[in-house]
Amino acid sequence: HPWARRRTPLLPDELAATPLILRERGSGTRQVLDAALAVHGGLAQPLLELSSTTAVKGAAESGAGPCVLSELALGEELSSRRLVKIPVAGVRLRRQLRAVWPSGHRPTG
Repeated sequence: HPWARRRTPLLPDELAATPLILRERGSGTRQVLDAALAVHGGLAQPLLELSSTTAVKGAAESGAGPCVLSELALGEELSSRRLVKIPVAGVRLRRQLRAVWPSGHRPTG
């Protein structure tokens, strides 16, 4: 993909205008991406919508198109350079994680 050779960060409108390999609507990854692009007046454009991170990575590796996934999920693919990360200027792609435990129980440990 031409982005792999890019030397400058991608702009939010470029990301929003590009068909992407995406997780399905309702997934945490998709919610974060849609919210981040909405700040800039856009939404992710699906090239493919897949129900697993493994399927998204596989499609991207096969050359079907670019994708947006967490860096943690792409560890091996990035370290082996099968996929390359592209910076996006001004887009906040962060997930909030929460510690949870059963109601009525005190956390131990």
